[in-house]
Parts: sequence; structure tokens; C-alpha cells
Amino acid sequence: MEPLNIEKFSPKKAELQALVLESQALTLPDPKDKEQVKKIKEARLKLRTARTTITKAGKEWRDEAIAFQRAVIAKEKELVAIVEPEEVRLEGLEAEAKQVQDREDRREFLPRRIERLATLADSIEISEAELLDMDGTAFEAYFNWRSADKNDKDRQANAEAQRKIDAEATKLAHDKALVEAEARGRIEAEDRAKREIDAKARREAEDREAEAEQKRIAKADQEADERYQAFLKDHGYNSQDFYTTQDVGGVITLWKKVATYDSNEHGPAQL
Repeated sequence: MEPLNIEKFSPKKAELQALVLESQALTLPDPKDKEQVKKIKEARLKLRTARTTITKAGKEWRDEAIAFQRAVIAKEKELVAIVEPEEVRLEGLEAEAKQVQDREDRREFLPRRIERLATLADSIEISEAELLDMDGTAFEAYFNWRSADKNDKDRQANAEAQRKIDAEATKLAHDKALVEAEARGRIEAEDRAKREIDAKARREAEDREAEAEQKRIAKADQEADERYQAFLKDHGYNSQDFYTTQDVGGVITLWKKVATYDSNEHGPAQL
């Protein structure tokens, strides 16, 4: 594959700059000047052609670069696959040897580790093999965790003991308050029962008054309607004739259309 060369892609910068300088000299003092508008359009089309040419060439070179990149990646993976498995195998052997040697080196610190853990007296068991598997950082983290756990459990135990003391004191105070509350409760219950009886009596009286008022209003509305219907009947109102009513401030006037005279036909029009 031919090596990529960015200079092959680059158009002549001087030509582009000259094209831009040429167009920058154009102005349009009079938008109605058709000749000048034509020159501006021609210059714009030249710039557009230059731009699209650059874009097309750039795409072609990007596609070629991508294809080259993919070929390099494929070849890289092929070659790495030859040596990497053996490299990993040897790394594993080295790691195994180092792990064994590190465990042996840590054996001299084992008694001190066991002694430090025993001072915690937290009843947690751990084997010597597990302690040997830990490097210095891992052991310190493990010791700190057990120490913090022991302290937390001690705090919880102390808190529980104090909670029992506080609970007993609270119970005594509660029993005393309960006796006093029962006495107040009896008095309050009697007062509440009396208030409820009085309130019920007031509600019943109010309900009776409201019911009587509703009946009075309904009766008044019915009587008013009956008087109105009697008024209409006394004056011959019926739905077939041309009657209408007018209500002004509660005073109702009944009107009836009698007849219509059409002067063009010289005769009365029938209703």
C-alpha cells in the first residue's frame, strides 16, 4: 500500500487565496445593478466549486486512510496473537513463583500478626494460610477492619446497657404518668360526653329549623306559581295563541298579539 501523504491532498493554497481576494473586491452598492449581481453570482459559484472539490477529495482520502488503518489493526492483531499467549503463560509462572516466595517471606511476621489479632479478643477466627496470603497492606486493612468492628460492637453493647437503664426509668415515669392520665381522662371523657350531647341537641334544633325553612320556601314558591298560573288562566293564556310576558322588577305583564295589517294587500293578515 502506498504511504499516505497529506501534501497530495492539499490544493494550492495560493490559488484559493487569490480566488477569495478576487471575490472580496466585489461589492453591491446598488442591488438593482444586474450586471454587478451577475458578477457576484459567478464569483460565488467559483467558490462553491472550489469548496465541493476540496470536500470530495477530503472524503476520498479519509476513506483511504480508514481502510489503511483497518489493515494495520488487523495485521497488529495477527502478529500479537502469535506471541501474547506465551507471554501470558510465562507471566503466570512468574506470578506463581513470586506468590510462593512472598508467602515464605511473610512467615517471619506471622507470630506478630497472630499476637496483634489476639489483643482484639473479638472471637473471629482466621487460618495461618489466610494470614500468609496477605501482604502488608492487606493485613493492615484487615486488622483495621476487625479493630473498627470490635469498637463498634463495644459501643453497641454500652449503648444497649444504657438503653436498658433509660428504659427502666422511662417505664417508672410512664406508669406514674399513666395513673395521672387515667384520672384526667375520666374527667375529660365526662366533659366530652356532655359537650357531644349539647352539640347534638344544637344540630338537631338547627336541622329542624332548616327543614322548616325549606318547607316554608317550597310552600311559598308553590303558592306563587299557583297564583301565576291562575293569573295566566284568568286572562285566557294558552300556548297556541301569540302570548308573551314581561317581568320588570317582579311585576309581570301579559301581552297578546291580536292581528297584523299588511298595507300592501289592503287586508288584515290572519294570525
